[in-house]
Amino acid sequence: MINSSTDDSMGLFDFFNREKPPSDPKDRLKQRWLYLSDGLIKDNNSEKVNHYVARFSTNVFENWFLGLEQRLGHSLGRRLAHAALEHQEYFLNNSSATSPSNRDLKSWSYNRLDWQTRGLGEYSKLDDEEEIRLLIEHPASAPICSGLLTSAWEKATRKRHRFVWSQSSKEGLILTLNLDHKELPNPFQQIPVWPNSDNDSVNNDLTEESWEDLRVESLGIWSIMNERKMIVHRDLILRFEEFCLPYINSIESGRQDIEWPLEDSQRRLWWTAAADSMRESHFESGLHILVSKPEDWIRIGRRHLSMNGLGSVQSAEAFDSHGGIKISLENTFHPALSGGVLLACWERAHGRRGKLKCSFNSDSVILFLSSSVEIAN
Repeated sequence: MINSSTDDSMGLFDFFNREKPPSDPKDRLKQRWLYLSDGLIKDNNSEKVNHYVARFSTNVFENWFLGLEQRLGHSLGRRLAHAALEHQEYFLNNSSATSPSNRDLKSWSYNRLDWQTRGLGEYSKLDDEEEIRLLIEHPASAPICSGLLTSAWEKATRKRHRFVWSQSSKEGLILTLNLDHKELPNPFQQIPVWPNSDNDSVNNDLTEESWEDLRVESLGIWSIMNERKMIVHRDLILRFEEFCLPYINSIESGRQDIEWPLEDSQRRLWWTAAADSMRESHFESGLHILVSKPEDWIRIGRRHLSMNGLGSVQSAEAFDSHGGIKISLENTFHPALSGGVLLACWERAHGRRGKLKCSFNSDSVILFLSSSVEIAN
């Protein structure tokens, strides 16, 4: 049972376990994505395992992904798509979701609702002959949408398929599927390598604040403050990370001085590139950050982490006289992404280049933000 300090009636959040979900698209969103007290967002469709998600602006996510490719010197679209495919298969196997069971896409009522609440766009079938062609309109992310829809088709047909996607217009893409006789094992659960915990305590104040100015523009497209948003599961990001690691040798561009408490050198490179790309994406969005005392970072964390499911700042304390701050995260979607966002906030607040160092203790992630150059006292 989900606990809430301000609302003991959890029927509101039970829509995926009912036969008839709410008819109002806004209610569907609010009732599926549960804002928790530790700054994460839980998918209310979780069953066997908890599925955590983050809310991204589609532009920020695309810029982050392109920046990651640039820094690592690799094209990563296929790896993101295959991570999405594997994630969706695992998700359908380990949640209360209803899997597609036939080739008629119009009957995929749950899957369509899934796409609508994730903000992914819409899909339809063009051809179902030897080669299957599906149309995805207004995709939030071409690789992610292609992988998710391929996985749903494989579930429906109980057969593996090779897939490619191509841009059909500015607003759509064609997904082409061909039968593949490969036998692949079921995906395993992805375990984060940093301290993390499960929490079911819903923060209703944060929930209300996070959905202000929500607008559902069409099926599969919704926005907040005129920015289109999308939902991405942590399981998908972790699988994407794992798919990238074998190919990483170095960082081709961007910063390389971020410190992580990781033994795996390839994972350190991925986290560094991911954090720096997220820093740049958020810095360029024109953040206005004011800091007058260390405790302000709790407010900053709420606005820029918790409202997007990236985590929560538990405490903050200064460690030098030039803005250096030690931040303890109560929980985090991913340290590299949360760290990149907070580094962008630090640089906006202080008007100079900062640096990031991360450490783990027994139950939390610690971030150290400070100036990248020595400043005389």
